[in-house]
Amino acid sequence: MRPGRRLLDALPAWLDSHRDAARRSLGRRLQAPILSLITIAVLGFILALPAYLWVLLDNARALSAHVDHDPRIALYLDQVDEETADRLQDALDDDERVARWERIDADTALSAYRDSLPDPELLDWLEDNPLPDVIDVVPASTQPATVAALRDDLRALAPEAGVVADDEWVRQLNSLHELGLRILSVVAALLGLGAVLILALATASELRERQEEIAISRISGATHRFLRRPSLYGGVLTGFGGGIFSVILLLVGVALSREPLTEAAAAFDLEFTLRLPHAGDLLGLILVGLILGWLGARLGSGHALRDAP
Repeated sequence: MRPGRRLLDALPAWLDSHRDAARRSLGRRLQAPILSLITIAVLGFILALPAYLWVLLDNARALSAHVDHDPRIALYLDQVDEETADRLQDALDDDERVARWERIDADTALSAYRDSLPDPELLDWLEDNPLPDVIDVVPASTQPATVAALRDDLRALAPEAGVVADDEWVRQLNSLHELGLRILSVVAALLGLGAVLILALATASELRERQEEIAISRISGATHRFLRRPSLYGGVLTGFGGGIFSVILLLVGVALSREPLTEAAAAFDLEFTLRLPHAGDLLGLILVGLILGWLGARLGSGHALRDAP
């Protein structure tokens, strides 16, 4: 008989075995509903906390999008002759690191400044325009290293020009966001490890209570894999329930936080509404619950079955 044919013949028995294991696992959880719900709730809380923090961090990044993120380099041309300025402008046209640039002449800058004042007549005592011509450069990249390299190159092209770059705050903003992600990753990893250990302990305790049943099953020829299978399905069921519960907690948390955050943003003249997580994120949260449940059951059952008679 060909190997493919043998596999097809064995498939119904394999499916029946897994179906029976899943049914027995579900039955055991229904026999102890309170304990099962407590385990699911614990896993749900563990999953919901980092997910909620991630939603806040992601929305905080979206909120900062209302601010002009582009770093800028200002070139003050008061000490620069016109030939050097033309050469500088040609270099800016050819440089791929430059997204756009604009030359602002001194008269235009003074006029804009005058219009911004509540009392423009305050500038009437000026005999001459003290402002220089300025080239405002917007780099194509917000990476601090790229902006710094472009600034140094422009300074080399026009050593007499005053060069000022305001990329420092972009670096600080990116650093804070990276720090938030790193802290969130550590918290999520620790909570995930804690969830696996809790589920492993629960699985091991359940199997120790069934030592006599396990011993009889081994005498009748049950394999290690057969004995472990219901526990793995139990872990998957618990993980699925914990994932669903965490999604509910997350949505409730976002709904409760939405109005206060909107009012807080309005106090700073920002239009902001806390966004709900995407469907893919929620499915990912449930998947993480499934994985943690399986890992906990795998760890706990392996240890308990090795010690079982």
